[in-house]
Amino acid sequence: MYYLFSFILCFIIVYLVYTLLITNRKKGLEKLKNGRQMHYFQTLYNLDVKKLNLKKFANSLALTNSLIISVTFTIIIAFKSLLLGLIVGLIIIIPLMFIMYKFLGKIYKKKEGK
Repeated sequence: MYYLFSFILCFIIVYLVYTLLITNRKKGLEKLKNGRQMHYFQTLYNLDVKKLNLKKFANSLALTNSLIISVTFTIIIAFKSLLLGLIVGLIIIIPLMFIMYKFLGKIYKKKEGK
């Protein structure tokens, strides 16, 4: 029960911070549009920023990043040894990012085609 509560609390905090700093600010959306994450999606999935609803994309990215960080955090606190938890967390976060970003990129590529 403790891990579920930690996961939910971490998810909500990360999502709120991301939403307040990026999704709801014009300056934050501009930085997202010219940032590395958008470059990643443009390069790998050929997403056109002009056709993209940037606010919806930023919200989807906030949900995705919140899920990635929350899962990793929950896995790290599950270990008694902090060092072992950090090593496993690092091993988990990288594939999780690639998998989640792949799903997000494919979803938005399909939406772009419609």
